Amino acid sequence: MDIKEIKGVVADSFSSLVSNFSHNNYSLSIENIETSQISILSIEGHEHLNQPWQYTIHFTSQNKQIAIASVLSQFASLTFHPANLPNELINIGSSIASDKPKTIYGVITEFSLISISNDEAHYQVILEPRIALLANNHQSAIFQNKSVIDVVEEVLRNHNFTGVDFRFELNQTYPIREFITQWQESDLAFIQRLLADIGAYFYISTHLEHNCDTIVISDYEQGYQDAGSTIIKQPNGLNDSQRYSVWDLQFSSKTKPNQVSVNDYNYRMADSSLYGSDNSQPNDTTTRGQDYRYEEHHKSLGDAQTVESGSWYAHIRHQHYMSEQLIISGKCNDYKLIPGQHITIEDCPIADIKDGIIIVSTNCTGNRTDSYQTQFTAIPYDGLKPYRPAPLPWPQVSGTLPARVTSPNDDTYGYIDTQGRYRIKFNFDLKNWKKGEESLWVRLAKPYAGDTYGFHFPLIDSTEVAVAFTNGNPDRPYIAHAMHDSSHPDHVTTINKHRNVIRTPANNKLRMDDKRGQEHIKLATEFGKTQLNLGHLVNEKKEQRGSGLELRTDEWGAIRAGKGLYITSEEQVKAGNKQLQMDSAISELAQASEMVKRLNELAQAAQAELSDLQTQKQLFEQSLQELKQPGILTYSPSGIADVTPSSIQQTAGENIIQTAQSSIDVNAFKRFMVTAGNMISLFANAMGIKIFASKGNVDIQAQNEEMLLTSKQDMKITSTDSEVIISAKKKLTLACDGVGIVLENGTIKFMAPGDIEAHVASFGVISPLSYNGSLPELPAGSTCKEKG
Repeated sequence: MDIKEIKGVVADSFSSLVSNFSHNNYSLSIENIETSQISILSIEGHEHLNQPWQYTIHFTSQNKQIAIASVLSQFASLTFHPANLPNELINIGSSIASDKPKTIYGVITEFSLISISNDEAHYQVILEPRIALLANNHQSAIFQNKSVIDVVEEVLRNHNFTGVDFRFELNQTYPIREFITQWQESDLAFIQRLLADIGAYFYISTHLEHNCDTIVISDYEQGYQDAGSTIIKQPNGLNDSQRYSVWDLQFSSKTKPNQVSVNDYNYRMADSSLYGSDNSQPNDTTTRGQDYRYEEHHKSLGDAQTVESGSWYAHIRHQHYMSEQLIISGKCNDYKLIPGQHITIEDCPIADIKDGIIIVSTNCTGNRTDSYQTQFTAIPYDGLKPYRPAPLPWPQVSGTLPARVTSPNDDTYGYIDTQGRYRIKFNFDLKNWKKGEESLWVRLAKPYAGDTYGFHFPLIDSTEVAVAFTNGNPDRPYIAHAMHDSSHPDHVTTINKHRNVIRTPANNKLRMDDKRGQEHIKLATEFGKTQLNLGHLVNEKKEQRGSGLELRTDEWGAIRAGKGLYITSEEQVKAGNKQLQMDSAISELAQASEMVKRLNELAQAAQAELSDLQTQKQLFEQSLQELKQPGILTYSPSGIADVTPSSIQQTAGENIIQTAQSSIDVNAFKRFMVTAGNMISLFANAMGIKIFASKGNVDIQAQNEEMLLTSKQDMKITSTDSEVIISAKKKLTLACDGVGIVLENGTIKFMAPGDIEAHVASFGVISPLSYNGSLPELPAGSTCKEKG
């Protein structure tokens, strides 16, 4: 007979002896309540990995008026007492329970009166660990630049949990996350969601030294409690609670996906693929199918060892599926059995759990008469198939949330980073952040965007914005649009509802007024009051001050057209023709060219100098017509005037050509100067040339050559009030019809084919006398050379 059989025989032999020592195996201790006043009727407990446990306890008390405040929300403990066995039965073997009681600590979260009799009252309480109270605390909050573990610790410490109240048993180091949002969820749900996202689990243990409940958070097999081993045995009799065993073992297996694929998009690495997949059990031939999960919110693809990378998420998500592939269930009478324990079953008939099981959940019952019993679910223990909790649904933000743009110093201009992103302060966020650091850098959605081009009006500090979220994920905000509010009123209201206005904080403005019959556009900046006004022009009081077009500035102005400029006041009805429609101007230029051609013919007949018609034709045909070259052409059907109180200068590198079908009138109040480097030619075809000087001399000089005055008819030289002096330095000749008078070398020579008649009163000969009339000094002049 082996030791196991001996233990069984000894235990059965003392069955009746044990019954003599049975008593109430449970006791409840509540602060401010005498323990002796409480007698437990029954307990019912539910424990599960990643959830607070919960025990429903019915008890009786002779105190029929227990105050609610003395029980509800008070610290309490529940103790499981082993049966009061004789010392001879203690330590017979591992299959007989230890005499050490088990105590769990928590808080009373529900207190009810069930019934009252003449002798006692029947009450019910629910005992839960302190972490369960976090379900009562609902928050919407922001966490920045923290890992998931950092956030969990912060939440716990906010509820006064200290180092003895929780501990981390982690295999991985988790990276810093830029932005984590708790959105309309309890602190408990928030912690559960974050831990499930990284594949970590927690369970509630008892701190034996400090007599309190302790949260154990782990992500690998070393976090499990070693619960030793147990046997398979169907209990019988009231005292079978003293025999720790399991029975009614069952398993359920399901086909799971053979691969998990993940994908996401990271605008910071827009050209990088974030698609990855993983099969954590490539040798498992029972898996089928693929689970494609979009938006696990990973920043890089990485590999299965890179924590929180895409491949890592695919790996732990597949591990979750595999941890649910085989589920073990059974019953047990060990009151110390709790989730998170690794226990080995001796002589287990199920081949896949030879290395033991990991308890996932327990549902226990006990009362004054029946033996303690727990139903459990478990998974096989396998270091290559770690337990991973199911990822929990991520909260979704429907629509947008209000926020305000922030900056460190109330910046005058937009506070943006090198990618054009903003910091914002969410309206729901109650934390006090350093100004300008209330959020991660957030992108601004725009109606148009591209490679360094797009549509972006920088948002100024305190501007209200509506924040949307990628796929509703509160961890992925972006600015959807900006809003006006009572502190920042709209610039288009019922007063000016017909106006469409874009205006910047510095009053740079594009205004388009749609008021029928008074449509106008204004493009303006405050610097130099520079404006382009089109259409119905109004002043600040909306009073008309003109119509059409106005381009104005208090600074400098320039009009530049690299291919040519056509300026005209000719009407083009409803812009119904081509931009360079210039038929009228071309017609005028053609007529001018034809007129010059006719005048040149007349000048040539008179042997006068000709106008440079060829240059005029070249300017017209090669440059101005259709603006083939970058010329400037102006045309007005009703006249053009250049007016200034100062001076006008016209300069040409080649010719200045002025042509008029009628007259060219040049008037100067003081002086009219014409200077030519080579020649001045005046030709009048029909009505002659007149030169008058009302005052002052008429001085005509040929300073280095001849002067020729010729007329076909009479030529008159007259001085009406003084003398006529004709002087020559060497020789003076008067000639007419064969008669000549020559004045030369001090003598006068008369030549005539006929007589000389003198009709005079007298004719006197006097002594010789010379005329000393002075001749004007003529300047030598200079030669004007053209630049090559």
